[in-house]
Amino acid sequence: MTTALLRIFFVVLLSTTIAACSSIPSTPPIAPTVELESVEPVKLGLRKQELLFQLNINNPNPYDLPLQSLSFIAEIEGSEVAQGISNEPVTLPANSNAMVGVVVSTRLNRILAQVFQLAGSDTQTVNYDVNGFVKLSNWPLKIPFSVNGDLSPK
Repeated sequence: MTTALLRIFFVVLLSTTIAACSSIPSTPPIAPTVELESVEPVKLGLRKQELLFQLNINNPNPYDLPLQSLSFIAEIEGSEVAQGISNEPVTLPANSNAMVGVVVSTRLNRILAQVFQLAGSDTQTVNYDVNGFVKLSNWPLKIPFSVNGDLSPK
């Protein structure tokens, strides 16, 4: 009887291992592209503010990417204004886009310096950079991403 139980245990263990290995891509995933869709205030206080960064993430791979975490640093006109981390699991569909919202905490002094600098210029656009990493649940290495562009007032 114990031999039969031992065989069942090994069959279950082997099938679980095979199923787990089948979800790991055989080639390194192509890095997703990330676009900053919008930045919206969530909570504004005197000492600390929370902003919602809406990121449009494109998965160029022919298979789903199970996003485990995402972290980034946001800069406006070359000065760091926020750091964000999202540990909310999201599956990025194969060859498709997904919107990911990340709530970011920042300090008023970081933003005020940029506001005063921009108020004194004739610029109608603001340059931004968002640099970070995506961690997949089925890939051992973090995948870097970098996005830059200009925001203009609506």
